[in-house]
Amino acid sequence: MAHCRGKAVSPRLSVALCSFEGAQFLQQQLDSLLIQTRVPDELVVCDDGSTDGTVEILEEFARLSPFPVRIVRNPQRLGVAKNFELAISLCTGDVIALADQDDVWHLAKLERLARALSEADLAFSDAEVVGEALKPLGYTMWQRVGFDEEEQARMSAGDALGVLLKHGVITGAATAFRVGLRPLLLPIPSNWPHDAWIAAVAASTGKLAPVKETLVQYRQHQANMVGGMKKSLLRQIIEALEVDRANYYCEEILRWQALRDRLSGTPDCSRLEAKLAHLKRRAGLPANRLFRLHPIAAEMARGGYARYARNWGSIALDLLVR
Repeated sequence: MAHCRGKAVSPRLSVALCSFEGAQFLQQQLDSLLIQTRVPDELVVCDDGSTDGTVEILEEFARLSPFPVRIVRNPQRLGVAKNFELAISLCTGDVIALADQDDVWHLAKLERLARALSEADLAFSDAEVVGEALKPLGYTMWQRVGFDEEEQARMSAGDALGVLLKHGVITGAATAFRVGLRPLLLPIPSNWPHDAWIAAVAASTGKLAPVKETLVQYRQHQANMVGGMKKSLLRQIIEALEVDRANYYCEEILRWQALRDRLSGTPDCSRLEAKLAHLKRRAGLPANRLFRLHPIAAEMARGGYARYARNWGSIALDLLVR
């Protein structure tokens, strides 16, 4: 939080929203911005070629909005990550909050995240998972991804990277960050989801603040790019058995190499190298499952699965999947 003559100066808040064929739900998201206890200072919208009336809804909202609205119509499709990259690059505020076109924000979302950012570089809340009609599905995103009390405390204490080296826990639509992160964040690599990349970079260079409130209604519907629907144990097993291990590890190694390269020379770079070494050992497991037992046991003994994977589920993946 900036200060002037001993008094706190409220940061300028930008909202970066990306749209594509979002007419069905967009108006509810826009309406939730209007009733924020701390309204944004600007809304930047990048539309990725909508043809369903999305742009018309945005233009009408911009005409009546009490805060400035900038609408950018991409001449060609960018995809989700690159579209968010563009929107983030165009924001002029001190704080950038990410918004999906189909969610609904709790009225205190921006206020709570801005408050958390007074002592952090990135803040994120929990999100209530709801259906198309905003009916709660009975769980939150933190419950969905297993972001438990122990990991929340660990992140609050300063080890955000340690949590994210194991698994992603941050939903972009529930996130806001200081603009000072932007030079290191952009460009976003094509092999990373935008929110996972932003979280990982912030965790490697600054402090993250989990806000233990459900400040977003995270809507699930058939057009979701990345959903929050729970999967049954049977479905998880079936999907795991269908994984192409060689391709999976190749992609994971490339992703984490991109992060290591971006953060070269930073204090946490050695932890990223350790994560990569863990992935490479798993990628190099023998084709014969019986011959995997010894190297898997060795990786367990050195703590690799406990530090850099989902532990028992990842061990089962390496034991069973071809």
